Amino acid sequence: MRVGLIHYRAGLMDGVSLEMEKWRKVFSRMGHSVEIIAGNNAPGVDIVIPEIEYNDEKNEILNSKLYGSTPSSESELLDELSIRTAEILGSFRSVLSDFDLLIPNNIWSLGWSIPAGLALHDFAEESGKPFISHNHDFWWDRPYYSSPYRSVMELLENYFPPDLPNVKNLTINSISASDLFERRGIRATVVPNVMDFSGLVSISDERIRTLRSEAGIEKGDIVFLQATRITERKAVEISIRLIAAFNNIAGSLKGKKLYNGEPFTGRAVLVYSGLTERQSMDYRKKLDELANKLGVKAIDISSSSSLSQAAFFESYGVADIVIYPTVFEGWGNQLLEALVYRKPLALFRYSVFKSDIQNSGISFVDLGDRYIYSDGLAEIPEQTILSAVKEITELLFDREKYEETAEKNFQIGREKFSLETLGGIVKGLITDLV
Repeated sequence: MRVGLIHYRAGLMDGVSLEMEKWRKVFSRMGHSVEIIAGNNAPGVDIVIPEIEYNDEKNEILNSKLYGSTPSSESELLDELSIRTAEILGSFRSVLSDFDLLIPNNIWSLGWSIPAGLALHDFAEESGKPFISHNHDFWWDRPYYSSPYRSVMELLENYFPPDLPNVKNLTINSISASDLFERRGIRATVVPNVMDFSGLVSISDERIRTLRSEAGIEKGDIVFLQATRITERKAVEISIRLIAAFNNIAGSLKGKKLYNGEPFTGRAVLVYSGLTERQSMDYRKKLDELANKLGVKAIDISSSSSLSQAAFFESYGVADIVIYPTVFEGWGNQLLEALVYRKPLALFRYSVFKSDIQNSGISFVDLGDRYIYSDGLAEIPEQTILSAVKEITELLFDREKYEETAEKNFQIGREKFSLETLGGIVKGLITDLV
């Protein structure tokens, strides 16, 4: 069977791109031919449809009108939308007609490109081909997707995602599945994010030393890794505040042996391995200002770690602990990546973690589940930060506890969030649809 995985962008380090690679691997292991179709031309993308590129200029201009930042006549806007939809439909007919199964990712759940979503709906309806709509995030959870035009909101409400007999809807968490049924009466299968826990994922000591040296990190420095993209909902400021609190006791720990046998230098650093989103440059400026104010050393290695997915995963080698402070997440790729690379986690208990992941038994340093915004940045209670610093210290200076925690989490991940878990779900989906 020829399978097509579709997204605005692929071959990158965002969560959807990474998840598509895992789906490709699962389908390939089952003997199917798999191709990734996206708007960008990057390693790992097999077919490029430029009209659906995430940063397509025409789409960004259209979005500024659809979502109200640029005033427009509603009738003219709908005409423009219709023309653009027809153009993309032509591309879909040309490119997708020979596939046996098509799996769009977020095209039918977010309204980032309404023309692409409408065109794909029309192609699904006219072709009758089986589709699996992989809905990682929904438009109703994002304030951006709010239009002053009733007709635009009706399009989102009626077509994102579509309710067609040949379309099977998936969500990546139980909260979204409940929301979708409540809003549209559409039942969805819940498919968690997964990772490959079967392969060799260790990074050589020599390579780790090289990566740390290139980043200006000394032996015995403690590295807190922020592996997410830099964007507002990831709440990176919580990581900065946590390290600032750790720095308050770092001096008293200088010279003490870390879990890896190295004497602690007294220096802790925050390392960014994820790119800063173009739309979040002002937010990044606020983060830099906060880090400077609190005396936190932040090192950005994203220019090298973003060169390939292999380079991105290597960045886990420099980490002593992974921080995951995101306050809103559809699931949590970086959480699983920390498990695979046997790194302990400090995380904020976002809603989906509490509903779908916490009961798995994963061990983590608790950053709580409450926050407020102050001057546009997230803050968690001071007592929560102090408790987290205590837990982190106990982990990082105790080899046995560090290794036991990392190994326990790895085994839980392999049992519950592996490619084998996904393979069983996919087999059931194919049986129902094809």
